[in-house]
Amino acid sequence: MKQCAVVTLIALICLTASACSDRGSSTNPTGAVRDELLTDSETMMDWIAEITAQGIRRPGYAADDWTEQWAAARFREYGLEDVTLDPIDVKRFEPLSCVLEVWHPETPSDRTTIPCFPAPFTAAGEIEGDLAFATFQGDEDLSGRIAVNRDPLLVLPQTIFTAFATWYHDPTNEVPTHVQTLPFGARLNGALEPALEEGAIGYVGILTMPWETDRYYVPYDAVERMIPAVWLSPGNGARLEEFVAGRPARARLAVASTLAAAISHNVTGALRGASDEWVIIGSHHDGPWASAVEDASGIALVLAQARYWSRVPARERPFNLLFLLNGGHMSGGAGLHHFVDTHADFLADEVVVEIHLEHAAREARGVDGALVPTDKPEWRWWFTSFIPPLEELVADTICRESLERSLIMPPEGFPPGSEHPPTDAAFFHPLAPIVSFLTAPVYLFDEADTIDKVHEPSLEPLTRATVRIVEGLRGQTAAGLHAQTYVPPRAAAIPPCPPRG
Repeated sequence: MKQCAVVTLIALICLTASACSDRGSSTNPTGAVRDELLTDSETMMDWIAEITAQGIRRPGYAADDWTEQWAAARFREYGLEDVTLDPIDVKRFEPLSCVLEVWHPETPSDRTTIPCFPAPFTAAGEIEGDLAFATFQGDEDLSGRIAVNRDPLLVLPQTIFTAFATWYHDPTNEVPTHVQTLPFGARLNGALEPALEEGAIGYVGILTMPWETDRYYVPYDAVERMIPAVWLSPGNGARLEEFVAGRPARARLAVASTLAAAISHNVTGALRGASDEWVIIGSHHDGPWASAVEDASGIALVLAQARYWSRVPARERPFNLLFLLNGGHMSGGAGLHHFVDTHADFLADEVVVEIHLEHAAREARGVDGALVPTDKPEWRWWFTSFIPPLEELVADTICRESLERSLIMPPEGFPPGSEHPPTDAAFFHPLAPIVSFLTAPVYLFDEADTIDKVHEPSLEPLTRATVRIVEGLRGQTAAGLHAQTYVPPRAAAIPPCPPRG
Protein backbone atom coordinates (compact mmCIF):
# COMPACT_ATOMS: atom_id res chain seq x y z
CA MET A 1 0.00 0.00 0.00
CA LYS A 2 1.58 3.07 -1.13
CA GLN A 3 0.14 8.36 -1.05
CA CYS A 4 -3.38 9.08 -0.33
CA ALA A 5 -4.03 12.61 0.93
CA VAL A 6 -7.78 12.92 0.91
CA VAL A 7 -10.04 10.11 -0.26
CA THR A 8 -13.25 11.48 -1.73
CA LEU A 9 -16.56 9.80 -2.30
CA ILE A 10 -17.57 9.41 -5.93
CA ALA A 11 -20.76 8.02 -7.44
CA LEU A 12 -21.44 4.37 -6.74
CA ILE A 13 -20.98 1.92 -9.58
CA CYS A 14 -24.35 1.02 -11.13
CA LEU A 15 -24.90 -2.74 -11.22
CA THR A 16 -27.40 -4.54 -13.42
CA ALA A 17 -29.65 -7.30 -12.17
CA SER A 18 -28.43 -10.06 -14.50
CA ALA A 19 -27.26 -13.34 -13.02
CA CYS A 20 -23.64 -14.56 -13.05
CA SER A 21 -24.60 -17.37 -15.38
CA ASP A 22 -25.82 -14.88 -18.01
CA ARG A 23 -22.49 -13.20 -18.64
CA GLY A 24 -22.25 -14.10 -22.28
CA SER A 25 -19.41 -15.56 -24.30
CA SER A 26 -16.65 -12.98 -23.82
CA THR A 27 -15.21 -15.05 -20.93
CA ASN A 28 -13.96 -18.58 -21.51
CA PRO A 29 -15.91 -21.11 -19.43
CA THR A 30 -14.37 -21.60 -16.02
CA GLY A 31 -12.41 -24.86 -15.94
CA ALA A 32 -13.23 -27.54 -13.44
CA VAL A 33 -11.37 -27.53 -10.15
CA ARG A 34 -10.06 -30.98 -9.24
CA ASP A 35 -10.90 -31.15 -5.58
CA GLU A 36 -8.73 -34.21 -5.00
CA LEU A 37 -5.64 -32.18 -5.97
CA LEU A 38 -6.30 -29.27 -3.61
CA THR A 39 -4.34 -28.63 -0.44
CA ASP A 40 -6.60 -28.50 2.61
CA SER A 41 -6.66 -25.56 4.98
CA GLU A 42 -5.18 -27.58 7.84
CA THR A 43 -2.04 -28.23 5.81
CA MET A 44 -1.79 -24.59 4.83
CA MET A 45 -2.17 -23.52 8.46
CA ASP A 46 0.62 -25.96 9.37
CA TRP A 47 2.85 -24.25 6.78
CA ILE A 48 1.99 -20.84 8.22
CA ALA A 49 2.72 -22.05 11.75
CA GLU A 50 6.08 -23.45 10.69
CA ILE A 51 7.05 -20.20 8.98
CA THR A 52 5.98 -17.92 11.81
CA ALA A 53 7.74 -20.13 14.38
CA GLN A 54 11.07 -18.99 12.90
CA GLY A 55 10.61 -15.46 14.30
CA ILE A 56 10.86 -11.99 12.78
CA ARG A 57 11.08 -12.34 9.00
CA ARG A 58 12.43 -8.99 7.82
CA PRO A 59 14.83 -8.87 4.85
CA GLY A 60 18.27 -10.05 5.90
CA TYR A 61 17.03 -11.76 9.09
CA ALA A 62 17.73 -15.43 9.77
CA ALA A 63 14.02 -16.31 9.73
CA ASP A 64 13.61 -14.92 6.22
CA ASP A 65 16.73 -16.73 5.02
CA TRP A 66 15.27 -19.95 6.45
CA THR A 67 11.94 -19.29 4.71
CA GLU A 68 13.64 -18.90 1.33
CA GLN A 69 15.36 -22.26 1.66
CA TRP A 70 12.22 -23.93 3.01
CA ALA A 71 10.08 -22.61 0.15
CA ALA A 72 12.65 -23.68 -2.46
CA ALA A 73 12.68 -27.14 -0.90
CA ARG A 74 8.87 -27.33 -1.22
CA PHE A 75 9.12 -26.28 -4.88
CA ARG A 76 11.64 -29.07 -5.52
CA GLU A 77 9.50 -31.55 -3.57
CA TYR A 78 6.58 -30.79 -5.89
CA GLY A 79 8.73 -31.37 -8.96
CA LEU A 80 9.00 -27.78 -10.15
CA GLU A 81 11.73 -27.08 -12.71
CA ASP A 82 14.43 -24.42 -12.65
CA VAL A 83 14.04 -23.73 -8.92
CA THR A 84 16.18 -20.64 -8.38
CA LEU A 85 17.18 -18.33 -5.56
CA ASP A 86 17.99 -15.08 -7.37
CA PRO A 87 20.00 -12.70 -5.14
CA ILE A 88 18.79 -9.15 -4.50
CA ASP A 89 20.27 -6.28 -2.52
CA VAL A 90 18.23 -5.23 0.51
CA LYS A 91 18.61 -3.02 3.57
CA ARG A 92 18.49 -4.80 6.91
CA PHE A 93 17.03 -2.57 9.63
CA GLU A 94 17.00 -3.74 13.24
CA PRO A 95 15.41 -1.64 16.01
CA LEU A 96 17.19 -2.17 19.33
CA SER A 97 16.02 0.31 21.96
CA CYS A 98 14.23 3.61 22.33
CA VAL A 99 13.73 6.11 25.17
CA LEU A 100 11.88 9.43 25.21
CA GLU A 101 12.55 11.58 28.28
CA VAL A 102 10.52 14.80 28.69
CA TRP A 103 10.64 17.72 31.13
CA HIS A 104 9.62 21.36 31.49
CA PRO A 105 12.52 23.86 31.36
CA GLU A 106 11.32 25.64 34.51
CA THR A 107 11.20 22.36 36.51
CA PRO A 108 13.94 20.18 34.99
CA SER A 109 13.94 17.71 37.89
CA ASP A 110 10.31 16.80 37.19
CA ARG A 111 10.69 14.36 34.30
CA THR A 112 8.80 11.54 32.68
CA THR A 113 10.20 8.70 30.60
CA ILE A 114 8.03 7.23 27.86
CA PRO A 115 8.62 3.93 25.99
CA CYS A 116 8.75 4.11 22.21
CA PHE A 117 9.61 2.13 19.08
CA PRO A 118 12.15 3.24 16.43
CA ALA A 119 10.57 4.03 13.07
CA PRO A 120 12.20 1.88 10.36
CA PHE A 121 15.05 3.29 8.27
CA THR A 122 15.47 6.35 10.51
CA ALA A 123 18.64 7.43 12.28
CA ALA A 124 20.10 6.06 15.50
CA GLY A 125 21.55 8.43 18.06
CA GLU A 126 20.68 10.76 20.90
CA ILE A 127 19.27 14.28 20.53
CA GLU A 128 17.87 16.94 22.84
CA GLY A 129 15.55 19.76 21.84
CA ASP A 130 12.32 21.60 22.38
CA LEU A 131 9.14 19.68 21.64
CA ALA A 132 6.83 21.13 19.01
CA PHE A 133 3.35 19.66 18.69
CA ALA A 134 2.78 19.92 14.94
CA THR A 135 -0.23 19.63 12.69
CA PHE A 136 1.83 20.06 9.51
CA GLN A 137 -0.44 22.78 8.15
CA GLY A 138 2.51 24.80 6.85
CA ASP A 139 2.51 27.54 9.49
CA GLU A 140 4.74 25.93 12.14
CA ASP A 141 8.41 26.58 12.89
CA LEU A 142 9.97 23.16 13.46
CA SER A 143 13.57 24.09 12.72
CA GLY A 144 15.86 22.60 15.35
CA ARG A 145 12.97 21.11 17.29
CA ILE A 146 11.54 17.63 17.87
CA ALA A 147 8.21 17.40 16.07
CA VAL A 148 5.35 15.60 17.79
CA ASN A 149 2.44 14.61 15.58
CA ARG A 150 -0.66 12.50 16.05
CA ASP A 151 -0.83 10.44 12.86
CA PRO A 152 -4.36 8.99 12.75
CA LEU A 153 -5.05 5.84 10.80
CA LEU A 154 -7.48 6.20 7.93
CA VAL A 155 -10.98 5.26 9.10
CA LEU A 156 -13.26 5.15 6.08
CA PRO A 157 -16.84 4.11 5.31
CA GLN A 158 -16.99 1.08 3.06
CA THR A 159 -18.94 3.22 0.60
CA ILE A 160 -15.66 5.00 -0.19
CA PHE A 161 -14.16 1.74 -1.47
CA THR A 162 -17.24 0.64 -3.38
CA ALA A 163 -17.27 4.06 -5.07
CA PHE A 164 -13.89 3.25 -6.58
CA ALA A 165 -14.69 -0.40 -7.24
CA THR A 166 -15.51 -1.76 -10.68
CA TRP A 167 -17.78 -4.35 -9.03
CA TYR A 168 -18.39 -5.77 -5.59
CA HIS A 169 -20.04 -8.69 -3.83
CA ASP A 170 -21.82 -7.85 -0.56
CA PRO A 171 -24.56 -10.48 -0.06
CA THR A 172 -25.27 -9.41 3.54
CA ASN A 173 -25.58 -5.70 2.63
CA GLU A 174 -22.82 -4.48 4.95
CA VAL A 175 -21.55 -1.72 2.66
CA PRO A 176 -23.96 1.05 3.75
CA THR A 177 -22.98 0.81 7.43
CA HIS A 178 -19.52 -0.76 7.61
CA VAL A 179 -16.47 1.35 8.51
CA GLN A 180 -12.93 0.03 7.94
CA THR A 181 -9.75 1.13 9.71
CA LEU A 182 -6.73 0.86 7.43
CA PRO A 183 -3.18 0.19 8.65
CA PHE A 184 -1.93 3.54 7.31
CA GLY A 185 -2.33 7.21 8.05
CA ALA A 186 -3.11 9.62 5.23
CA ARG A 187 0.58 10.11 4.38
CA LEU A 188 1.21 6.36 4.12
CA ASN A 189 4.99 5.78 3.98
CA GLY A 190 5.51 9.55 4.01
CA ALA A 191 4.53 10.17 7.64
CA LEU A 192 7.87 11.84 8.45
CA GLU A 193 8.17 14.01 5.33
CA PRO A 194 6.58 17.23 6.69
CA ALA A 195 8.87 17.14 9.73
CA LEU A 196 11.91 16.69 7.53
CA GLU A 197 10.83 19.46 5.16
CA GLU A 198 10.39 21.88 8.08
CA GLY A 199 13.85 21.17 9.51
CA ALA A 200 12.90 19.11 12.57
CA ILE A 201 15.78 17.30 14.28
CA GLY A 202 13.55 14.44 15.44
CA TYR A 203 10.05 13.03 15.09
CA VAL A 204 7.63 11.52 17.60
CA GLY A 205 4.52 9.98 16.06
CA ILE A 206 1.51 9.19 18.24
CA LEU A 207 -0.38 6.19 16.92
CA THR A 208 -4.16 5.83 16.93
CA MET A 209 -4.42 2.04 16.83
CA PRO A 210 -7.62 0.71 18.40
CA TRP A 211 -5.43 -1.26 20.83
CA GLU A 212 -2.32 -0.47 22.85
CA THR A 213 0.81 -0.90 20.72
CA ASP A 214 3.80 1.00 19.38
CA ARG A 215 5.21 -1.84 17.27
CA TYR A 216 4.40 -0.18 13.96
CA TYR A 217 6.82 -1.14 11.18
CA VAL A 218 6.29 1.87 8.92
CA PRO A 219 7.80 3.34 6.77
CA TYR A 220 9.18 0.28 4.99
CA ASP A 221 10.17 1.91 1.69
CA ALA A 222 13.91 1.64 2.59
CA VAL A 223 14.36 5.40 2.16
CA GLU A 224 16.86 6.48 4.80
CA ARG A 225 15.53 9.44 6.79
CA MET A 226 18.42 10.82 8.77
CA ILE A 227 16.72 11.99 11.95
CA PRO A 228 15.76 9.88 14.96
CA ALA A 229 12.06 9.05 14.68
CA VAL A 230 9.85 6.96 16.94
CA TRP A 231 6.30 5.74 17.44
CA LEU A 232 4.31 6.02 20.67
CA SER A 233 1.37 3.82 21.56
CA PRO A 234 -2.01 5.55 21.96
CA GLY A 235 -1.76 5.33 25.74
CA ASN A 236 1.81 6.63 25.89
CA GLY A 237 0.91 9.39 23.45
CA ALA A 238 -1.84 10.46 25.83
CA ARG A 239 0.68 10.38 28.70
CA LEU A 240 2.99 12.69 26.76
CA GLU A 241 0.20 15.13 25.94
CA GLU A 242 -1.02 15.12 29.54
CA PHE A 243 2.49 15.76 30.90
CA VAL A 244 3.20 18.62 28.49
CA ALA A 245 -0.29 20.12 28.96
CA GLY A 246 0.38 22.97 26.55
CA ARG A 247 3.49 24.22 28.40
CA PRO A 248 7.00 24.57 26.91
CA ALA A 249 8.78 21.23 27.07
CA ARG A 250 12.14 19.76 26.16
CA ALA A 251 12.97 16.16 25.41
CA ARG A 252 15.86 13.75 25.08
CA LEU A 253 15.32 11.13 22.42
CA ALA A 254 17.74 8.18 22.44
CA VAL A 255 17.40 5.55 19.71
CA ALA A 256 19.53 2.49 19.09
CA SER A 257 19.17 0.63 15.80
CA THR A 258 21.29 -0.84 13.03
CA LEU A 259 21.04 -0.46 9.27
CA ALA A 260 23.20 -2.56 6.98
CA ALA A 261 23.34 -3.91 3.45
CA ALA A 262 22.22 -7.52 3.09
CA ILE A 263 21.34 -10.10 0.45
CA SER A 264 17.89 -11.64 0.08
CA HIS A 265 16.51 -13.75 -2.77
CA ASN A 266 13.58 -14.11 -5.11
CA VAL A 267 12.52 -17.76 -5.07
CA THR A 268 11.12 -19.07 -8.35
CA GLY A 269 10.12 -22.38 -9.86
CA ALA A 270 8.34 -23.37 -13.07
CA LEU A 271 5.94 -25.95 -14.47
CA ARG A 272 5.56 -26.41 -18.23
CA GLY A 273 2.11 -26.54 -19.76
CA ALA A 274 0.24 -26.83 -23.04
CA SER A 275 0.88 -23.22 -24.12
CA ASP A 276 4.01 -21.26 -24.94
CA GLU A 277 2.68 -18.42 -22.80
CA TRP A 278 2.88 -17.97 -19.06
CA VAL A 279 0.90 -17.30 -15.92
CA ILE A 280 2.81 -16.00 -12.89
CA ILE A 281 1.49 -16.71 -9.38
CA GLY A 282 3.31 -14.86 -6.63
CA SER A 283 3.55 -13.34 -3.19
CA HIS A 284 6.37 -12.12 -0.93
CA HIS A 285 8.18 -14.21 1.66
CA ASP A 286 9.37 -11.53 4.09
CA GLY A 287 7.33 -9.58 6.62
CA PRO A 288 7.66 -6.89 9.30
CA TRP A 289 7.40 -9.34 12.21
CA ALA A 290 6.77 -13.10 12.38
CA SER A 291 3.70 -11.93 10.42
CA ALA A 292 1.24 -14.75 9.84
CA VAL A 293 -0.99 -12.74 7.50
CA GLU A 294 1.76 -10.49 6.03
CA ASP A 295 2.66 -12.72 4.27
CA ALA A 296 3.03 -16.26 5.54
CA SER A 297 -0.56 -16.65 4.37
CA GLY A 298 0.49 -15.53 0.88
CA ILE A 299 3.35 -18.05 0.87
CA ALA A 300 0.86 -20.79 1.75
CA LEU A 301 -1.49 -19.75 -1.06
CA VAL A 302 1.35 -19.81 -3.61
CA LEU A 303 2.61 -23.18 -2.37
CA ALA A 304 -0.93 -24.56 -2.62
CA GLN A 305 -1.00 -23.51 -6.28
CA ALA A 306 2.40 -25.03 -6.98
CA ARG A 307 1.33 -28.28 -5.34
CA TYR A 308 -2.00 -28.36 -7.21
CA TRP A 309 -0.58 -27.71 -10.66
CA SER A 310 2.30 -30.13 -10.13
CA ARG A 311 -0.35 -32.86 -9.83
CA VAL A 312 -1.98 -31.89 -13.13
CA PRO A 313 -0.35 -33.54 -16.18
CA ALA A 314 1.72 -31.06 -18.19
CA ARG A 315 -0.42 -31.47 -21.30
CA GLU A 316 -3.51 -30.48 -19.27
CA ARG A 317 -2.06 -27.32 -17.77
CA PRO A 318 -3.44 -24.38 -19.79
CA PHE A 319 -0.18 -22.39 -19.59
CA ASN A 320 3.38 -22.54 -18.45
CA LEU A 321 3.34 -21.54 -14.79
CA LEU A 322 5.95 -19.52 -12.93
CA PHE A 323 5.73 -19.41 -9.13
CA LEU A 324 7.38 -16.41 -7.51
CA LEU A 325 8.08 -15.70 -3.83
CA ASN A 326 9.81 -12.36 -3.92
CA GLY A 327 12.08 -10.96 -1.25
CA GLY A 328 12.64 -7.43 -0.01
CA HIS A 329 8.99 -6.41 0.27
CA MET A 330 9.84 -4.66 3.53
CA SER A 331 12.89 -3.08 1.92
CA GLY A 332 11.20 -0.89 -0.66
CA GLY A 333 9.98 -3.79 -2.80
CA ALA A 334 13.55 -4.63 -3.78
CA GLY A 335 12.76 -8.11 -5.06
CA LEU A 336 10.01 -6.98 -7.40
CA HIS A 337 12.07 -4.05 -8.68
CA HIS A 338 14.74 -6.58 -9.59
CA PHE A 339 12.33 -9.11 -11.10
CA VAL A 340 10.50 -6.61 -13.28
CA ASP A 341 13.67 -4.83 -14.40
CA THR A 342 15.20 -8.18 -15.35
CA HIS A 343 12.15 -9.61 -17.12
CA ALA A 344 10.34 -6.60 -18.61
CA ASP A 345 10.15 -7.96 -22.18
CA PHE A 346 9.00 -11.36 -20.95
CA LEU A 347 6.25 -9.76 -18.87
CA ALA A 348 5.03 -7.59 -21.73
CA ASP A 349 5.10 -10.26 -24.44
CA GLU A 350 4.54 -13.68 -22.88
CA VAL A 351 2.60 -13.31 -19.62
CA VAL A 352 -1.16 -13.80 -19.89
CA VAL A 353 -1.73 -12.71 -16.29
CA GLU A 354 0.24 -12.08 -13.12
CA ILE A 355 -1.77 -13.25 -10.09
CA HIS A 356 -0.55 -11.92 -6.74
CA LEU A 357 -1.91 -13.38 -3.51
CA GLU A 358 -1.45 -11.28 -0.36
CA HIS A 359 -3.06 -11.54 3.08
CA ALA A 360 -5.73 -14.12 3.86
CA ALA A 361 -6.75 -11.94 6.78
CA ARG A 362 -9.28 -12.16 9.55
CA GLU A 363 -10.96 -8.89 10.49
CA ALA A 364 -10.01 -7.69 13.99
CA ARG A 365 -11.31 -4.88 16.18
CA GLY A 366 -10.11 -3.04 19.24
CA VAL A 367 -12.02 -4.00 22.40
CA ASP A 368 -11.07 -2.35 25.72
CA GLY A 369 -7.51 -1.67 24.56
CA ALA A 370 -6.98 -5.17 23.12
CA LEU A 371 -7.10 -6.42 19.53
CA VAL A 372 -9.75 -9.12 19.08
CA PRO A 373 -10.19 -11.11 15.83
CA THR A 374 -13.71 -11.62 14.53
CA ASP A 375 -15.11 -14.56 12.57
CA LYS A 376 -15.26 -12.53 9.37
CA PRO A 377 -12.67 -12.11 6.62
CA GLU A 378 -11.25 -8.66 6.15
CA TRP A 379 -12.69 -6.95 3.06
CA ARG A 380 -11.04 -8.46 -0.01
CA TRP A 381 -9.67 -6.30 -2.80
CA TRP A 382 -9.08 -7.83 -6.24
CA PHE A 383 -7.12 -5.29 -8.28
CA THR A 384 -7.81 -6.33 -11.86
CA SER A 385 -6.64 -4.88 -15.17
CA PHE A 386 -9.10 -2.91 -17.30
CA ILE A 387 -9.79 -5.94 -19.52
CA PRO A 388 -13.47 -6.99 -19.73
CA PRO A 389 -13.03 -10.78 -19.98
CA LEU A 390 -10.57 -10.71 -17.09
CA GLU A 391 -12.86 -8.61 -14.90
CA GLU A 392 -15.81 -10.84 -15.75
CA LEU A 393 -13.83 -13.97 -14.97
CA VAL A 394 -12.78 -12.61 -11.56
CA ALA A 395 -16.37 -11.62 -10.75
CA ASP A 396 -17.68 -15.03 -11.84
CA THR A 397 -15.03 -16.73 -9.70
CA ILE A 398 -15.96 -14.66 -6.64
CA CYS A 399 -19.59 -15.64 -7.15
CA ARG A 400 -18.85 -19.33 -7.58
CA GLU A 401 -16.64 -19.47 -4.49
CA SER A 402 -19.02 -17.30 -2.39
CA LEU A 403 -16.21 -14.91 -1.50
CA GLU A 404 -18.29 -12.28 0.24
CA ARG A 405 -16.81 -8.90 1.11
CA SER A 406 -15.03 -8.85 -2.26
CA LEU A 407 -14.43 -5.79 -4.44
CA ILE A 408 -12.90 -5.68 -7.90
CA MET A 409 -10.68 -2.62 -7.65
CA PRO A 410 -9.09 -0.62 -10.48
CA PRO A 411 -5.39 -1.10 -11.28
CA GLU A 412 -4.91 2.67 -11.19
CA GLY A 413 -6.72 5.63 -9.66
CA PHE A 414 -6.90 4.20 -6.13
CA PRO A 415 -5.62 6.00 -4.15
CA PRO A 416 -6.62 9.04 -6.26
CA GLY A 417 -3.92 10.01 -8.73
CA SER A 418 -2.10 6.70 -8.48
CA GLU A 419 -0.95 5.04 -11.71
CA HIS A 420 -0.56 1.64 -10.04
CA PRO A 421 -2.45 -0.46 -7.50
CA PRO A 422 -1.35 -0.21 -3.83
CA THR A 423 -0.11 -3.81 -3.93
CA ASP A 424 2.92 -5.77 -5.10
CA ALA A 425 1.24 -5.99 -8.50
CA ALA A 426 2.08 -2.29 -8.91
CA PHE A 427 5.40 -3.44 -10.31
CA PHE A 428 3.72 -5.54 -13.03
CA HIS A 429 1.05 -3.04 -14.15
CA PRO A 430 0.73 -2.18 -17.00
CA LEU A 431 3.40 -4.49 -18.44
CA ALA A 432 1.24 -7.56 -17.91
CA PRO A 433 -2.45 -8.10 -17.10
CA ILE A 434 -2.89 -8.46 -13.35
CA VAL A 435 -5.22 -9.97 -10.79
CA SER A 436 -3.93 -8.86 -7.41
CA PHE A 437 -5.66 -10.15 -4.29
CA LEU A 438 -5.03 -8.13 -1.13
CA THR A 439 -6.63 -7.27 2.19
CA ALA A 440 -5.62 -4.40 4.47
CA PRO A 441 -6.32 -5.35 8.11
CA VAL A 442 -5.47 -2.76 10.75
CA TYR A 443 -2.76 -4.94 12.33
CA LEU A 444 -0.85 -5.58 9.09
CA PHE A 445 2.43 -3.91 10.15
CA ASP A 446 2.23 -4.76 13.84
CA GLU A 447 3.55 -7.71 15.85
CA ALA A 448 -0.10 -8.49 16.63
CA ASP A 449 -0.20 -10.20 13.20
CA THR A 450 -0.19 -13.66 14.74
CA ILE A 451 -1.58 -16.93 13.45
CA ASP A 452 -5.03 -16.34 15.00
CA LYS A 453 -5.42 -13.45 12.52
CA VAL A 454 -5.30 -15.75 9.48
CA HIS A 455 -8.82 -16.35 8.18
CA GLU A 456 -8.51 -20.11 7.82
CA PRO A 457 -11.95 -20.54 6.17
CA SER A 458 -10.69 -18.40 3.25
CA LEU A 459 -7.67 -20.53 2.39
CA GLU A 460 -9.38 -23.26 0.39
CA PRO A 461 -11.86 -20.95 -1.42
CA LEU A 462 -8.99 -18.62 -2.40
CA THR A 463 -7.04 -21.61 -3.67
CA ARG A 464 -10.02 -22.80 -5.70
CA ALA A 465 -10.59 -19.24 -6.97
CA THR A 466 -7.01 -18.97 -8.25
CA VAL A 467 -7.33 -22.31 -10.06
CA ARG A 468 -10.59 -21.12 -11.63
CA ILE A 469 -8.95 -17.92 -12.88
CA VAL A 470 -6.08 -19.83 -14.50
CA GLU A 471 -8.44 -22.37 -16.05
CA GLY A 472 -10.86 -19.66 -17.12
CA LEU A 473 -8.14 -18.01 -19.20
CA ARG A 474 -7.46 -21.18 -21.15
CA GLY A 475 -7.04 -20.25 -24.81
CA GLN A 476 -6.33 -16.58 -24.11
CA THR A 477 -3.03 -14.93 -25.09
CA ALA A 478 -1.08 -12.03 -23.70
CA ALA A 479 -1.49 -10.10 -26.95
CA GLY A 480 -5.20 -10.87 -27.09
CA LEU A 481 -5.84 -9.62 -23.57
CA HIS A 482 -3.72 -6.50 -24.05
CA ALA A 483 -5.76 -5.72 -27.18
CA GLN A 484 -8.97 -5.68 -25.10
CA THR A 485 -7.74 -3.13 -22.54
CA TYR A 486 -10.21 -0.26 -22.19
CA VAL A 487 -9.91 3.26 -20.84
CA PRO A 488 -12.48 3.87 -18.05
CA PRO A 489 -15.35 4.21 -17.71
CA ARG A 490 -16.39 0.69 -18.58
CA ALA A 491 -18.96 0.45 -21.35
CA ALA A 492 -21.16 -2.10 -19.54
CA ALA A 493 -21.48 -2.93 -15.86
CA ILE A 494 -20.47 -6.37 -14.64
CA PRO A 495 -23.56 -8.32 -13.53
CA PRO A 496 -23.85 -9.09 -9.82
CA CYS A 497 -23.84 -12.57 -8.32
CA PRO A 498 -27.18 -14.38 -8.58
CA PRO A 499 -29.19 -14.78 -5.38
CA ARG A 500 -28.12 -17.71 -3.24
CA GLY A 501 -30.27 -20.76 -3.42
